[in-house]
Amino acid sequence: MLAVTASAASKPTNHNYFKKAISITNVKAVAETITGTITDNQGQPLPGVTIKIKDATTGTTSDVNGKFSITVPDTKTILTFSMIGFETQEITAGNSRSITIVLKDAVSSLDEVVVVGYGEQKKATLAGSVATVSGKEISQNPSPNVTATLAGKLPGLIVTQRGGEPGRDDPGILIRGNGTTGNSSPLIVIDGVPGRGSFSRLNAEDIESISVLKDGSAAIYGNRAANGVILVTTKKGTKGKPQFNLTYNYGFQNPTKIPEVLDAATFAEVYNETMLYRGSAPYYTPDVIQTYRNNSDPLRYPVSDWVGLTLKPYAAQQRINLQMTGGGDNSRYLVSFGRTTQDNNFKNNPTFSKQYNFRAKLDVDISKYLSVGANINAIILDRTYSPVNTNTNFVNILQANPTLPGLYPNGLLGGGRLAENPLLLDRRGRFTEFNVPLQSTFTAAFKVPWVQGLRFDVSYNFDLTNNFDKNFSTPYTYNQYNATTGNFDVLNGGSGIAELRDTYSQSMSSLYNYRMTYEKNFGQHHVLAMVGGEQQWQSNRNANAYRRNFLSTNFDQINFGSNAPADIANGGSAGRSAYNNYFGRLGYDFASKYIFEFVFRYDGSQNFAPGQRYGFFPGASAAWRISEEKFFKAQFPFVDQLKLRATYGSLGSDNVGSFQYAQFFTFGGNYVFGGQDFQGINTGTLPNPTFTWETSRKTDIALEGSLWKGLLSFEFIYFRENRSNILAQRNFSASNVFGFTSLPPENIGRTRNGGYELTVGHRNNIGKLTYNLRANFNYQRSTVLFIDEVPRTFAYQNATGHPVGAQLIYQADGIFRTQAEVDAYPHQNGIKPGDVKIVDLNGDGIINANDQFRFDYNNIPKYTFGMNMDFQYKAFDLNISLQGQAKAYTQDGAFTQLGNVDFSNSAVYRATDRWTAANPNGSMPRTDAIQIGTNTFFLKEQAFVRVKSLEFGYTIPTSVISKIKISSVRLFANAFNLLTWSKEIKWADPEANGYVGYPPVRTINLGANIRF
Repeated sequence: MLAVTASAASKPTNHNYFKKAISITNVKAVAETITGTITDNQGQPLPGVTIKIKDATTGTTSDVNGKFSITVPDTKTILTFSMIGFETQEITAGNSRSITIVLKDAVSSLDEVVVVGYGEQKKATLAGSVATVSGKEISQNPSPNVTATLAGKLPGLIVTQRGGEPGRDDPGILIRGNGTTGNSSPLIVIDGVPGRGSFSRLNAEDIESISVLKDGSAAIYGNRAANGVILVTTKKGTKGKPQFNLTYNYGFQNPTKIPEVLDAATFAEVYNETMLYRGSAPYYTPDVIQTYRNNSDPLRYPVSDWVGLTLKPYAAQQRINLQMTGGGDNSRYLVSFGRTTQDNNFKNNPTFSKQYNFRAKLDVDISKYLSVGANINAIILDRTYSPVNTNTNFVNILQANPTLPGLYPNGLLGGGRLAENPLLLDRRGRFTEFNVPLQSTFTAAFKVPWVQGLRFDVSYNFDLTNNFDKNFSTPYTYNQYNATTGNFDVLNGGSGIAELRDTYSQSMSSLYNYRMTYEKNFGQHHVLAMVGGEQQWQSNRNANAYRRNFLSTNFDQINFGSNAPADIANGGSAGRSAYNNYFGRLGYDFASKYIFEFVFRYDGSQNFAPGQRYGFFPGASAAWRISEEKFFKAQFPFVDQLKLRATYGSLGSDNVGSFQYAQFFTFGGNYVFGGQDFQGINTGTLPNPTFTWETSRKTDIALEGSLWKGLLSFEFIYFRENRSNILAQRNFSASNVFGFTSLPPENIGRTRNGGYELTVGHRNNIGKLTYNLRANFNYQRSTVLFIDEVPRTFAYQNATGHPVGAQLIYQADGIFRTQAEVDAYPHQNGIKPGDVKIVDLNGDGIINANDQFRFDYNNIPKYTFGMNMDFQYKAFDLNISLQGQAKAYTQDGAFTQLGNVDFSNSAVYRATDRWTAANPNGSMPRTDAIQIGTNTFFLKEQAFVRVKSLEFGYTIPTSVISKIKISSVRLFANAFNLLTWSKEIKWADPEANGYVGYPPVRTINLGANIRF
């Protein structure tokens, strides 16, 4: 710096002082070291905050206790503090050498830093539609399934969890609904690697943030981005001495709702009623029914409460996670270990799930300009199940005849429905899965010292997953009381022989990524340019072996099975895929006011024929921060941010099956030549050498803002997508004269999808109470524009013009109440009072397939919403998350008919108010009512509001625990799927399909978080 001193002792009193001698000396600036602590607005330390000197590459990060140290050239240096999920803050170094920084929650702030494709951006200058949730919010949920925790959290993200079986509870996930008749799954990118698996099984404590790219900005991921992109970023190490973070959870799970079924006496009455309708004598006498009601003869007339017999009131779940972070001036590391165990809700079932997570991260600064890193993640999934399908188990519980013996008074087990008593599951063998995904990433970054703002990044990723499955099904026995002899007969169940199938599969993925990035400010002009490339190959292979007729069921190894040719079967397969692409981003903004961005990807996929493998996928976005205009600030000073933005992008989807351009052959049709039998070969589907990826063209227009210093925030998005080149079949088949079974699918389908999203937020401090409220509401509707339909006589049956997935069903018009109504409606043959009335849509006097119409809804909701509420009062905190949906439908096919010939039980709701001659106005059909296909009578709306998660916590004051050298202790209780309110479906969980599978589960959990 320049120091200026005058030789005069004092300042002259006249203007001749300019004539005094002046000496100018060049004094070197003295560098200063500034230390400090960074906390959130609740006083909790924030590790991993990035601290940088503004407009420079120099920086550091805070340690696990939120502490940092950085050297600045002078007191006028401006420091920036940024972290995903918090507002970026700038301060001038000044004369203080120790400072405390409090970062504000940026959930409703446009100054939030968010992860985008191959980089990070401030939300204030972000022109694309990106929704973000922090790892902190995810870890507040007791569910071990990361995907399930996202329900209701992010606008445009539809998460539906149909079941809750441990280890098999992965939800369906869509971004803005289903816009294609093909595959609609989004692309998952974990730590920069596209298509990386095991997303649901990540350790929630390792996640830094999750971002969802919903619009044309996802074009940077090219021909795999048409269904949207989910970006997962994991935590990094922090500078400082080793710090430990221990979290322990212990909880209980039980099904959210199990349909109530008929007891033995009511079942017998209903079955007798059915027999009378069918012209048969009653099966159960009044005395027998009374015996069932009194449960006075459990040997001859057993009464089985199958739900109570076979299901436990709760199943235990335990989670523990230990994370260590630390580092020196030039290195930072993170090591974490997690273990999750889950029991199941069956009493006699071997189902048990164990999951182990391990992650190690290391970042090293080789020099001021060169840094390297390594990221290793391993997951071990060790699961045991019954060889009997889970849905079959619940069918055997809910539809089992309650007059069949499950458990005799002497403790012997009966056969149950079709000799499938769920209490016998632990005797029928086991199905084990041992799955080990290993994921590794190695990185290097070089900041070019002679060109400010220029850097090079390279990475290599290698993933390896091994699967070992063993399905061992064994014969079993059950008991049956013999009323004649008074003894119990032992009967055989199952196939009578032991069978084993071992399956080994392996998948590998290797990816090279290299990028060059230039970012610099020229006055009020900010420029960013990035170009890069990726090469990725994937391979998979599997082998399986089958044996039966084992000498002993005590040994579940292949070599103990029979070697007879009829008892042996082996198989296997292999496949591969490869990608080669180049991508880039060009961004410009003037004074953070006028923002433009262009992204592209030139993408190649091995799925397509040579000459058809590459495509160009561009995306553009623009934004205008109206609130930065002088005229606007003067008129509306209470507006912090108001931004109008728009995006457009062309994206693709290559998830259409590999090698359809090649001719396939199948084995079959043996032939005899020269007196010998030879294996024949048949031609399969004709090849299509011109087939290519689906193309999606997305448009977003949005307005977002923040008022009164973040007191109120909002975002409204209108979106529209046109999908073309959807792979679909023609409506006719080729003749099999030449051995071809059908024409190949072609890129002929077209759809449109559109809707809107609304997000509002409110946060405030009232005394010592801090709260943050965020709500999102979403609507989407898809429309089929073209598929090659079979020509139909009636337009109401066409799929064109209706949502993707709309099904053909019959329109019901209530119930026939009297014989007079039946006589006046000659369209249905064999109907009686109490049957469902089907509408004759085409008016031909006959009810047949021509009367089916295209129903405009399916099980994907048209409306979804979520609300997330955070409260903090002194040392207490409360988090509540709500999830809801509407206009999704499912068919109640399990309990549509009472008194089936196989003696199936039914739900109470179906029987309680059924039609009878004495109750002609009943809301439900007759017990044996004729069911004509799928109809709207049993079509139920899956509309509900659910308390998805709730957590209440207490942080022990530092003054209490500081003496034992513990940084912080937080005790908490949380719940998952705590309460549900449903519009129509009261008897079961409205999110489940069919109601006879393993239902979603409710979790109540206690835990503690200790930092030391």
